[in-house]
Amino acid sequence: MQPLKQEKIFTNHQLLTLLWPLIIEQTLSVLVGMADTVMVSSVGEAAISGVSLVDMINQLIITVFAALATGGAVVTSQYLGAKKPEQAARSAGQLVGLSALLGLAVAAFCLLTRRPMLRLLFGITDDVMDAALVYFTITALSFPFLALYNAGAAIFRSTGNSAVSMKVSVIVNAINFCGNAICIFVLGMGVEGVAIPTLISRAVGAFIILGLAAQ
Repeated sequence: MQPLKQEKIFTNHQLLTLLWPLIIEQTLSVLVGMADTVMVSSVGEAAISGVSLVDMINQLIITVFAALATGGAVVTSQYLGAKKPEQAARSAGQLVGLSALLGLAVAAFCLLTRRPMLRLLFGITDDVMDAALVYFTITALSFPFLALYNAGAAIFRSTGNSAVSMKVSVIVNAINFCGNAICIFVLGMGVEGVAIPTLISRAVGAFIILGLAAQ
């Protein structure tokens, strides 16, 4: 007796359509920190060292926010698959609320413990510490927006529309790159010249993707 063939839920084309925007988006999320490091290299060795070290912490926090958003999106996807749009909308709202709270909590923790945290993890010199503190302080303010962006992106992925978050990620990277160039090369700013555009770009990305999700 031949075993019954299990019917595929998604075709290869549907999976490819869903996955390739995710790959591009994840690449772009890493490029935000890389762009900051590259742009600030003209400021000095202490600046590039401080930004690079803090970016390691930021990447860890990005992973935490993405994990929370992915877990919440699973619940939303289950409700959507069960044809329960009201419960799906409620779970999506809870995901956004929890992400905002986590983002605020992580930002507050990092701002309160940034100096001892950097000393404990890296044991850096004073000039590198000064640069790292400036970059860490400003980028920590972007953590609530980063958490909200990940929540909005996860909501779109749960509906099978990963292209939206990819397009928003392109906008975020464009704002960050152009802002870095203006602040560093035109205005002659230091480490804050790459930190402020990062904050602004993440805030814009969060507002755009949540605005689209609310429609």
